[in-house]
Amino acid sequence: MTSGARGRPAQPSPLRRWLAPPFTVFVFLIHPSLGLWRPGGLLQDPGTGWHLVTGRYILDTGSVPARDLFSYTAAGHPWIDQSWLFDATSALLVRLGGLPLFATVSALVYAFIPALVFRRALRIGAGLAPALGLTVLAYLVLCSHAIARPHIVTYVFFALVLERLDDFQTGRLPARALWWLPLLALVWANVHGGFLVGFALGGTFAGVAALRAVVLRDREERRRALVLAALLAAMGLATLVNPHGPRLYTAVREYLGLRSIRYFHEFQSPDFLGGSVPVLSFEALALMLLVVLGLGGRRLAWVEVTLLVFFLHQALHSVRHMNLFAIVAAPIIARELTPWLESRKPALRERWREIAREQAALRSPLVYFPAVCALFVALALAGVLRLPHTLDDLQLSRGAAEFIAAHRDRFGRSFNTDDLGGSLIYRFWPGLRVFVDDRNAVYGDDFMMGRYFRVFYGQRGWRKVLEKYGVTAAVVDLGAQCTALLRTAPDWQLVYEDRLNAIFLRRDASGAILPSSTRPPRAP
Repeated sequence: MTSGARGRPAQPSPLRRWLAPPFTVFVFLIHPSLGLWRPGGLLQDPGTGWHLVTGRYILDTGSVPARDLFSYTAAGHPWIDQSWLFDATSALLVRLGGLPLFATVSALVYAFIPALVFRRALRIGAGLAPALGLTVLAYLVLCSHAIARPHIVTYVFFALVLERLDDFQTGRLPARALWWLPLLALVWANVHGGFLVGFALGGTFAGVAALRAVVLRDREERRRALVLAALLAAMGLATLVNPHGPRLYTAVREYLGLRSIRYFHEFQSPDFLGGSVPVLSFEALALMLLVVLGLGGRRLAWVEVTLLVFFLHQALHSVRHMNLFAIVAAPIIARELTPWLESRKPALRERWREIAREQAALRSPLVYFPAVCALFVALALAGVLRLPHTLDDLQLSRGAAEFIAAHRDRFGRSFNTDDLGGSLIYRFWPGLRVFVDDRNAVYGDDFMMGRYFRVFYGQRGWRKVLEKYGVTAAVVDLGAQCTALLRTAPDWQLVYEDRLNAIFLRRDASGAILPSSTRPPRAP
């Protein structure tokens, strides 16, 4: 970039503003590129199957299910589907282009998260190199949940709301720039129960502004607090526009209060001894935050301190919140690293600022992002991308599915591990109903902890649970604890096994395999 007559950097020409590739698009390409390298990972979530079948049901009937459709153990139980809009949209994508199109669109949505992290880092004053480096580190944390499920929308919307509130807080944008956040909240509440984190963000900014207004007697902060309070009220009203109304809030609260979800990895504290890349990257982010605060000697804004402390606390308690901390912390760390790096290489300072100004002036993102997304969608529709066309061999193996299909009459009342529930629903519903899947809110703690986990972990009384439901077959993950239990149980016979799954059939007292019709289920 050249300088103008008065020493100021010249603005890019109109043609360059629209055609020069923005750095954000290169960051955006990281995730879909890696997704193609490991295509099966995009559809690895155990709930993918039931999300797609629910969406298919919504498209076919024009209604959102209010009761359980997929199991025989909780048939008819009330069910508030917190992700109905995601389910319907996903099913529509599958109709238009199969699972490859669904996986591609999910990858493209998730790809916006590191792009937003990088853009925010530049907006708050980070140099190009630290912004890029910290974005890559944040992306390594984000890899822990880089799968096609409704939470991907929560992470994208979280990054959008954070950027917009931060711009308003620092005066980069006026209050009128917040007008679309209630509309975003409306969509968010129909896509994923994580919409409540948007209120945590808004409440943090509003609370800090109110506190500063009182402590510092700052009239500008008082005005800001009032604007943010009004915004929160508008967002709250917008979220009530959903098929369940206020009951959605109750459903989210009850779900987060379930004891049984604490048995699942994403709700547990990070395992720093396990050595996974996302957890180690999260640890590196946390340690870097401490280091740069010590090196910089600068005071962070009140709201930044509050956000960092709150989301670090959440991340230390739950793996699923590591992503939120990474989105909050990475741009701040990059900004705090920038002066330290510039002091060692002064020539970088003006160059980084010129690049940031030029990038901010570009209009080319309006061209490149739609073009890149359209290209990936076109390749998915053309069948060029190496993406799965079925859910086989992800959770449920193709061989196990074919065995079940060939002996359908024996699986009318089968036990299955929760990680296989979604795949079984996708492959066999409505002809087959599952014992359980990963919708803990439908089954409740009494069933999950008192019945399902009793069988899964081989606890006392596990046989009585299977007898209670008239179970005559079992489809289980090969690594599950109950698999070893069934192998040694004299009343169960292994009839199929591969690298993913094992299938068992129940015997009677004489050793003959029971047909499913001879064991009518007892009432739950």
